[in-house]
Amino acid sequence: MTRDEMDALFAEHCAAEAAKDVVTAVATLTPDAEHDVVGDPQGVLRDPTAVTERYRGLFDALTEEKFVTLRRYYGDDFFVDDSQWSGRAPGTFAGIPGGDRPLTFRILHVCEIRDGKISRENVWLDFAAIMQQLTA
Repeated sequence: MTRDEMDALFAEHCAAEAAKDVVTAVATLTPDAEHDVVGDPQGVLRDPTAVTERYRGLFDALTEEKFVTLRRYYGDDFFVDDSQWSGRAPGTFAGIPGGDRPLTFRILHVCEIRDGKISRENVWLDFAAIMQQLTA
C-alpha cells in the first residue's frame, strides 16, 4: 500500500472508533488480525468476536473528542502513528471508574498491513497519564 492508502485506511479506522462504530472499526482489520492493547489483561486477541468485545468495552469506557496525529512513520507494509487522544471517561477504564472526567493521553499505534487491511494493531497508551487523571 502507498502512504496515502495507509492514511485513508487508518482515517477510516479512527473515524469508526470516534463514532463508536464497532462494525466499521473491525471491518478495517483482516479476519485473522492480531489486536494487542499493551497492558490489557486480555492480552493479544486474534478472534474477531473477542476483538469486537474489546472495542465495545473501550467504547463504553471512553468518548473521544479529539485525536491528533503528532507524527507518522511508514514502512513497506506498516506504519507507526504517534497521537494525542482527548475525550472523557464516562465508564470504567483500566479498572477505574471514569466519572465522566476529561482525559488526555498519548497513544501509539503500530499497524501492519496486508491485503488492504490492518493485520496487526499494536496499541500503546500512556497509562501513567491515564491513571493520574482518573485517580486525581
